[in-house]
Amino acid sequence: MNQPQAELQKLLQHIDQLLDQAPDEKTRLELQQLRARLSAPEMQDMAREFAKARPARDEELVLEFHDPLLPMVVTAGASVIAAATCVFAVVEGAKNPVVPFFGNELNLWVVAVFAGACSAMFTALSFMRPFSIRVDTEGMASRIAGTRWRLLRVGAMPWKDIRSMHERTADRVLEVRASEDRVFDIPMRVVNYPILRQHLENMVRLYGDRPAHLL
Repeated sequence: MNQPQAELQKLLQHIDQLLDQAPDEKTRLELQQLRARLSAPEMQDMAREFAKARPARDEELVLEFHDPLLPMVVTAGASVIAAATCVFAVVEGAKNPVVPFFGNELNLWVVAVFAGACSAMFTALSFMRPFSIRVDTEGMASRIAGTRWRLLRVGAMPWKDIRSMHERTADRVLEVRASEDRVFDIPMRVVNYPILRQHLENMVRLYGDRPAHLL
């Protein structure tokens, strides 16, 4: 049996065990729905396709989510505008480096240098991540850079330890609880948050004390 299909079968067997231990009908229904999705022909076809493909490297099994320092629209828009201004100033400066501007003389080469620096600055800002979370097959881990999220509780959490989760609407934070009452905080403004939340919901259904309920 190939590895992807074997892993899928192991997961289905684990769900069957959880079904036998389901404490109530609601939990049983959610587990049955999860098993139906995993047993769908599309999922079986995907497992077979993965089996035919080249073996995946460890780094390809990792997802990264992060909170950008500035909204992507701001950094992308400002970088494009600054780059366009730089190109315009270089083209026009090659013809005439000094032009009149509101009664004064404006050196287009100075404008080109300043606009180029702004473009580089906004590009660099787009890579700054005050909060990032790494998700792989074993669990998740997060870290904080800077002071924006200094009050959040971060660290590492294996999937087998996950227990429950809920959204704290007051401060827009997803609170994930693990065994031994450990708490893991994730800001809801991370990029692709709905995908991360859906994955965590599935993990809570598999390993948690009860189905995930987002308050």
